[in-house]
Order: sequence, then C-alpha cells, then structure tokens
Amino acid sequence: MASAVLTPVGVLNFPVLFEPKGNQQNPQQDPRFSGMLLFDSVGVATTAYADLSQEIMQAVRDKWHSKADDENFIKRLRFPIRAASEKDYEGFEDGEKFISAWCKGTDAPPGVVDLDRQPLGKADVWAGQQARFSVRPFAYDSNGNMGVALGLNHVQIVNQDMPRLDGRQSADKAFGDADNSQLVQMGIGTSAPATGGGAGKLPF
Repeated sequence: MASAVLTPVGVLNFPVLFEPKGNQQNPQQDPRFSGMLLFDSVGVATTAYADLSQEIMQAVRDKWHSKADDENFIKRLRFPIRAASEKDYEGFEDGEKFISAWCKGTDAPPGVVDLDRQPLGKADVWAGQQARFSVRPFAYDSNGNMGVALGLNHVQIVNQDMPRLDGRQSADKAFGDADNSQLVQMGIGTSAPATGGGAGKLPF
C-alpha cells in the first residue's frame, strides 16, 4: 500500500485549505479541500521528489499488480505529477513540474502549520508562498478514467514572506501610505505621518 509521503518544497497555488469549495465546471463533484504545488528544477532533483514518484508507482502496483510493468498500460494512466508547461498560470513559466492534491470536503480539513509546526489561519496563507504537502497517493478507475491522485493530508508553509500570486496586497502594505491628515484632525493617534493634501474639487 502506498504510504503517506512529504512532497518537495514548491510554490503554493490555488489553496483551498480552510473551507471546501465546489467545482463550477463540474457541479456534480462534491466540494473539496485542495491545493497545487509548483516545483522548480531544484525541487525535482530532491530525494523527496523521488520518494513521491516511488509511492505513486506503488499505488499503481497495489491497484493493477503486474500491469504496472506494462509500458502501454502505464501510458493510459493519468498521473498527479504534470509538466508545468501544460498550464498557462502566473509563475508556471519558471517551473518544471506541478502536483494537485485534494481531500473530500466531508473529511477533516488538512492541518496547516508554519515552519515551526504552529497552526496557521486562513489570513496567513496565500498563493505564492513556499510550502510542502503531506500526501497519500491512491489509484482510481472510474468511468474509463484511470490513474493516480494525491490525497491531501496536511500543509506546511515553510516561507510565509512571499509575494501574493493573486495580486492582492497584505493589509499592512495596503494602508502603509495612507493619508492620515484626517486622523490628525479627528484626534486619532497614529505612528504614521500625515501625508495629506486635499483631493481638489470632485464632481461627487
């Protein structure tokens, strides 16, 4: 049986880790927790990547036994490690491979921790951070679709201080250059200087 395994460190994409989400393109699919990791050439060369690949093939052997040695059969399967060039996503042009991992929305959500293994909340996690997953490969054969998927167990954010891929600023940066002249007039204290001048006459 394929074992749970840690992935290499990669760039986190499309994290759905705290509330399960449905698939708009497939409304029949139950909501899921999920995420993607994008690996560069360094990640692909790691022992963790080799271990992940080995456990994926173990899932094939567990499901289809001797067919795992048939190259023609293997070519029919869909695997969870894919070429980054398949996707036209921001940042993927710098990647080598990516994986998707998920678990059912009816299951317990994946644990999400920082480098010190302390729990993180939704506001602490965004696309663009460096992370690794704990996953368990499993084989499937459904309606003619065959392959191996990755069950998502847990997520470790190993580097939180990374720019957001969704383009959204942190709250700290969003208000960093705010005009505080009105606050001064209102007697509200702030350590940030007043930057203000008026906006001029506006049509509203």
